[in-house]
Amino acid sequence: MKALDEIAARSGIDSLLIMESTPTHMVTRVSAGPRQDTYHPGDAGPKSVNPGCHKLYCEQVVNDDRILEVTDARIDPEWVGNEDLVKFGLGTYLGLPLHDANGDVTGTLCALHSTPFDFDQGNPSLREALLALRERIERGIIPLPPLTSGPASG
Repeated sequence: MKALDEIAARSGIDSLLIMESTPTHMVTRVSAGPRQDTYHPGDAGPKSVNPGCHKLYCEQVVNDDRILEVTDARIDPEWVGNEDLVKFGLGTYLGLPLHDANGDVTGTLCALHSTPFDFDQGNPSLREALLALRERIERGIIPLPPLTSGPASG
């Protein structure tokens, strides 16, 4: 997705994602940034409803229907076991809920980084760019590509 690629290049963030929520997983729809090969479209991370799985950052965004910022999961007891940190070393997170036409949360637009990152630096800041992109996605101005694989939503 060109808009996500441009934001990633301008901001220097490791990874920008659009994730879709299913009852049991968060599924990658779009991946951008230098670490885009960490998450491929269709890749699915198990939510905490699965035995032995830690809560995902994006899962929290979907559950609460609000923005989540994690400054450094390595020192945050709530997030130290998070899959993105443990498997990929991505412990800094900013996630925004994405809504469908009915206002229901369907997923997230999120940024991940390997070290603490100032989401408010720059003009526009990464936070501002993601908020503007979310509005364009939710208004249907920028369509999302179809989900190519991953667990079936139920």
